[in-house]
Parts: sequence; C-alpha cells; structure tokens
Amino acid sequence: MGNKPRQERQLTEYETRQVEKIAAWKSSHPNPFAELFRRAAQPIANVVEAIIPDQVALQAIEMAYKATDRTATLRAMRLQAGVSDITELRHKPLELCDRLSRRVGTFAQGVATLEGALTGAGGIWTTLLDVPLLFTLSLRTIIQVGHCYGYRLDQPTDKAWVLGAFAVALSGTLEKRHELTVRLREIEDLMLEETQEQVVVEEIASLLTQIEVFEDIPVFGAATGALLNLTVAHRTDLTARHLFQERWLRDNGKVDMIQPAPAAAHIPSHHGWSGAFARAGCATVRGLSFGVAYPIYLVAGVLGTNGRTAPA
Repeated sequence: MGNKPRQERQLTEYETRQVEKIAAWKSSHPNPFAELFRRAAQPIANVVEAIIPDQVALQAIEMAYKATDRTATLRAMRLQAGVSDITELRHKPLELCDRLSRRVGTFAQGVATLEGALTGAGGIWTTLLDVPLLFTLSLRTIIQVGHCYGYRLDQPTDKAWVLGAFAVALSGTLEKRHELTVRLREIEDLMLEETQEQVVVEEIASLLTQIEVFEDIPVFGAATGALLNLTVAHRTDLTARHLFQERWLRDNGKVDMIQPAPAAAHIPSHHGWSGAFARAGCATVRGLSFGVAYPIYLVAGVLGTNGRTAPA
C-alpha cells in the first residue's frame, strides 16, 4: 500500500532511494516554460489532429511500432547483462538494471539530438521526416529500457503499455501524467490498446506543432530541433526508467503502488494557465536569484582566500 514494501520482501537501501526518486518524479511539474508554450500551441495542435484522419495516424503508429520491434533486439542486451535469457534480469539487483538502462538512454539522447539538428536545418519540409524518426527512436528506447529490467515486451498487451509509457513521457501537465500513469496499471489487466493509440495521436499532434513553429527558421531551426529532440528523448528515457523500476519492484513483491511525494511548498500546484504562469514566475525568480547571488558568493570567497595572512 502506498510506498510501503510488502511484508514478505524488504526494500534494500538502494531500492528505497529509487522509490523516493520515483515518488518525487510523480509529483514534479513539467518545465513551466515548456508548459506555457504547449498551452499556447494547443489550439493549433487540435486543428492538426482534426486534419489528420484517425486511420492514417493509427496506421503510422502501427508501422513505427513494427519497425521499432524489429530493431530493438534482445541479443545485444543479453550479452551486455551476461544472462542467457532477458527475463533473468527481473531477479538481478536493481542497480544492474538501472546501469543498463542509463546506457540505453544516453545513446538515445545523443542520436535524437543529432537527428533534430540535421532535420531542423532543412526547414519545415524535414519536419515530416523528423517526427516519425523521433517517434520510432522513442518507442525503441522504451522497449530497450524494458529489456534492461527483464521484460521481453512480446505479449499482446505490451504494445499498449509501451504506447502508454510514451504518452506519459509526452504529457504536458502533471494532471495528465497522473491520469496516464493510472491507465498503465489498467493495461496490465488487458485494457484495450486502441484507447492508448488515440492518446498518443493527441500528444504527437501537440509535439508536431511545437517542432514546426521553429523548424522553418534557418540556423535557429537546427538549434531548436536538436533541443526539442533532446528534451523528448530525455523525458522518454527518464519516464521509461521510472515506470519499469516501479513495475520491477511490484513484480518482485517490494511495493504495490508508489504514491507521488507531497508537493514542495514553494512550488504552486494549481492548474491551468494561472498555475503555469505562477510556476514560470517562481522558476524565473529562483534563476535570477542564483544568477545574482552566485557571482557575489564566488568573488567573496576568492577575496577572502587572498586576504588571509600566512601563518608565522
């Protein structure tokens, strides 16, 4: 119940720290400036979603998932982990699984950044290439992270779970993340995957709008394309790791459901535009305060060191 381990299996010190990190992640708001931009772009994203026929979008998801499933092979992971079957990792130390998943995430972020810079430099036309490449890379990352924790992801419901995890990574608000995370638990009980596909279509329409806003600007498009892709890859990596950590802990009888940590008192938690503006304001104040205080502290430290008299 909650963050408490089940009686028959106790959490190790390392696992306890990871539970705390997962709880903190579940209660953390997305970047406030990204949230503001997403809210501003949402009306355009709704138009994009309405223009693209559902069947076309769902077919594109199906093709990307199949391509991802072929490329995310198990052999390389078995060799890295030193196991004969990937499912053995469910009974290995969580530290090993985390170490393997970080390698996957670091590689994916590097590829995504390079791809975003190259496609961003080409303007709006290459956006049509960027989105499916980023989408396929993200799904591949989630599947490979799952392999790191001992999940083959070859069952009928696994496609819906992977798509749901990607939707959690793309979610632009804390409320949406909570809603989609709860759905993942339902997927494990054979929830229909079509529902998840529709959620992913909505999130991709928003992502496509955000990328297109900047990618038709020369030079600037390359920089923002790289940054946006890196952001998506990082969020996908972090989300997949935390979701599979919780699934691993639950399947090993260590936790039931990890509850979000209590919100920090200094971070506004209300919803909508007002909440996003308030969080952006707090982030700005903290950033400015650090920017002013740190140089003063640094100079004072240097002067204090230089002003000391040598011992007699």
